[in-house]
Amino acid sequence: MDTQTLLIANVLLFTVYAGVTLVNARTAGSTIGAMQFAGANLCRGAAMLVVYMKWSHFAPPGFTQALTGVLAVGGMLLLHQSFAELLERGPMMRWIQVTMMGAIVVIGASLLLFPAVVPKLAGVLYAILGVQLVVIAAVVFRFSGEEMWLAGWLTGVALSAYAVVQLMSAIVATRYNMPDYPAQNAEMNTIWLVACLLSSAAIAFGYMSLSTAKLRAELLWRAQVDELTGLLNRWALKRVVTKEMQRARRTRSEVAMLMMDLDGLKGVNDDHGHACGDVVLQAVAGVLQETVRAQDSVGRVGGDEFCVLLPETTLNEAMTVAERLRSQVEHLAVQFRGDTVRVRASLGVTSSSISGLGWQSLVDHSDLALYRAKRDGKNKVLMVRTEDILDGGEKGRDALVTERRKPGLERERAG
Repeated sequence: MDTQTLLIANVLLFTVYAGVTLVNARTAGSTIGAMQFAGANLCRGAAMLVVYMKWSHFAPPGFTQALTGVLAVGGMLLLHQSFAELLERGPMMRWIQVTMMGAIVVIGASLLLFPAVVPKLAGVLYAILGVQLVVIAAVVFRFSGEEMWLAGWLTGVALSAYAVVQLMSAIVATRYNMPDYPAQNAEMNTIWLVACLLSSAAIAFGYMSLSTAKLRAELLWRAQVDELTGLLNRWALKRVVTKEMQRARRTRSEVAMLMMDLDGLKGVNDDHGHACGDVVLQAVAGVLQETVRAQDSVGRVGGDEFCVLLPETTLNEAMTVAERLRSQVEHLAVQFRGDTVRVRASLGVTSSSISGLGWQSLVDHSDLALYRAKRDGKNKVLMVRTEDILDGGEKGRDALVTERRKPGLERERAG
């Protein structure tokens, strides 16, 4: 395949990638990043086109090279921005790209003023493009994340390989005054165009794969997280508990569960409105996350009810944690529209030594202890008792437990 055919193929594919990326953005999100990625492809395609356009030979000396350099480096800057936007890294290492862009503007001005230096500065342009690609690859490798690691790794490899080709072109360009330079340059141009063709396809595929993986991760996160508090929802917490149960069986370790219900949230909603109640729930969620360990799991399982899973924790240790949480909530003062709002909490505690390694038994038994704490005066911590389990709870407790199992239930305890 000759150079002219490779050039046309690259330009056409750059245009296709730009269009496909914009279409993909409508379903995968990241519209700003997609527009930047499309702009990067159009700029890089235009840079190639300018070099071989016949009218460019009638332009002032050095103009074609200056315009090519600005378009190529500008395209790489947009490519960097598109990946940084996609990976939510914003200005990460952008200063390097801006510096490269400033350098190419200076070089472009030099080409217009001193056309004789064109051969000398060609190698500098290739080197700048190589550095830009290395920086983009570093961002992709570093911040792709566990959910997108495969697409990120493949994209990073493609960017790195293309960077090597650019640096090889820079080395060849430094031999412009050698007798064999024309032959070496022609051969290097062919290699460069082929590398561009392959790497651009891999980069475009990688970008769209990263976009799709990010969308999938976001949808999974939304399915697992309570929108108001940012805690796990009941479904996600159950999945975590199930995995912890399996691990506890293998390691023969003990797990504990706390069930916490806020005392007085209904009064807060009645006196200050549900907006205030939401603020209180968010504040309590923050207290829970800050108080427990990193390996513990916290979920919101009802309107004002929270559940905490404590791996490798005995019943006595869980009681200590529960008392700490109760005290933290009791001393929590929430400011809302000039008013100070306070709530308290009742907690029920159980562990696998009593309830066994089962999701439903842990939930039911910690719930029984919580109900007794509410019934016996509120704002206290109680562990489940054998008699609680045997009689299944008094005064219609079975009906209340059944009611709580309904998915999406948003109830509030009276008082």
